[in-house]
Amino acid sequence: MKRTADLSRALVVTISALALSASALAQSDVTPGRLHVYDLFQGPANLGETGMAFTPVEQASDVGADVGLAGTSDSYVTIPGLLDLTAELTVGVDGSAVTYHLAGTVQGVAIDMQVEFGDEGAAMTLQQAGQTQEIALPAAGPLYVIDNNLIDGMQVLARAAMLAAGEEVEVAIVVPQAAMLGSATATANEAAEDFEHLGETIEVTRVEVTMTVAGQVIGSTIYLDDDRDIVVLEQPLGAVRFVRRASAGGDDSAAAGGGASEFLAAARQCVTVTEVSVASTGETLAGLLTLPVGDVGEATHPTLLVIPGSGAVDLAGNSLPVIRNSGLEQLAYALGCRGYGVLRIAKLGIPPSTGDGNAVTLDTYARNTADWLAMLAEQPGVDPERIGIIGHSEGGLVALHSIATGLVEPAALVLVATPGRPIDVLLAEQLLARAAEGGATEEELAAVQTQTAEAIEAIRSSTGTRLELTGALADNQVAQAFGHAAGLLRSQMEQDPTALIAGLDLPILIVQGEKDLQVLPLDGQLLAAAAPSATLVTPPDLTHSFVDVIGPALEGLVPAPDAVISDALVGAIGDFLGAVLDDAQP
Repeated sequence: MKRTADLSRALVVTISALALSASALAQSDVTPGRLHVYDLFQGPANLGETGMAFTPVEQASDVGADVGLAGTSDSYVTIPGLLDLTAELTVGVDGSAVTYHLAGTVQGVAIDMQVEFGDEGAAMTLQQAGQTQEIALPAAGPLYVIDNNLIDGMQVLARAAMLAAGEEVEVAIVVPQAAMLGSATATANEAAEDFEHLGETIEVTRVEVTMTVAGQVIGSTIYLDDDRDIVVLEQPLGAVRFVRRASAGGDDSAAAGGGASEFLAAARQCVTVTEVSVASTGETLAGLLTLPVGDVGEATHPTLLVIPGSGAVDLAGNSLPVIRNSGLEQLAYALGCRGYGVLRIAKLGIPPSTGDGNAVTLDTYARNTADWLAMLAEQPGVDPERIGIIGHSEGGLVALHSIATGLVEPAALVLVATPGRPIDVLLAEQLLARAAEGGATEEELAAVQTQTAEAIEAIRSSTGTRLELTGALADNQVAQAFGHAAGLLRSQMEQDPTALIAGLDLPILIVQGEKDLQVLPLDGQLLAAAAPSATLVTPPDLTHSFVDVIGPALEGLVPAPDAVISDALVGAIGDFLGAVLDDAQP
């Protein structure tokens, strides 16, 4: 089983990536556990992420019984070019596994693994590359699930050690992706200790874990907070670290309006939503057209095409399983209530659109943009003379390139969190910032800079859509994380956003949040300086993901699942459109 052998190496060498996702929580009669998102590091490089939410079994309130560790953990891991997986682990009172389900892709190959546990061990059904295989892993007693790319098994084991009150816990383990059995011991330090995390000193309990699999011994140190949740997990072997991010936006971002779900339910009354599609660059692209409620046979509305940012952004604006507050859907409904139509699209290769999302360039996206606008102009209820574009992040660069090359001529342009500097500059800046936030040393930061520079140079000099990871690049974690999209990145690196915007002659709004940690306020200033006739708005609490955060900017790096779209953002866009598309106001 060649693929399984490959996966076993991921047990001891875990790398990480920069994607934003969050798994759906299992349905339960109790309140789902809080989602914790972790950046994955190997050495100094921050190359991925994992997340986990644990839903405990409902406590037997009639007898006040403690159900111990029993519950269900939903988790995910995203390592671009390597892993894109979700998992569900159900455990009993002692933390041993009851069921385990793993699904997703490994190096682009679909995998689905179902594991059932009983008195005789584990029975695994593996579907991979179109083949199904049954694997029996005999064991005499209970088994714990440990997958070194996911954090939930370690979470259960660490909690078991805490419940043991300083006594060593010894368990048999199964490593599902490697289809291997092993053993593990865990001991919790009885005394709490101070721990520095993201600039703050917190009290933690330290748990030492030793795993033995296939004759290989792997040590880990786990730090748990007062809620017995992992803050940091460290493995000396391969310098692997899982570092929990700050609270994803807290409760403040959703407090005023009762949450995104209530906002969408109320705003939905303003609009009609229609599924649309267009043939472009040999593929079929899917979209959702939102128009203000009314007789589309008699009224036409100014309408905006929204070009989403980088990554697997779906039609709601989510990048599952981390970003899931449906930001683009909220934006469409909010503008619909103001009298504007909005077309949300799934980029080429992002379902339900077809194609290979990595085999694209900026020119591909520009052609797609032109075909979308042509389709939009023919839709009932859309005023073909008042069609604009909203570009978010990378989508703003796509919009600038599309207009600058003459492929499209929109009536207005809105740029939200759009880079004002070449993409390679931002990429290097973001990687270094995330590594610094994760506690990297000066030496480690220097290594990140070196790997990033080497990867960027390799991408610049490449010719295909993917980067060949040979020679020195074989060990370059940055190249591994971004090499699958070399063609797109190369085409973006060739563009200077300020040069693109300087040559445009149309109404332009630039919205740049001051708490955006991915595209900085400097970028908005540079764009505005290059286009003096453009309007620049800088909401003080706006983050990269369309929501406001009241506290430190780092708390808004990932929006809360029910975070409501920023009033400042919607107001700025609505006011601008009302001024430049003068009869567009409701």
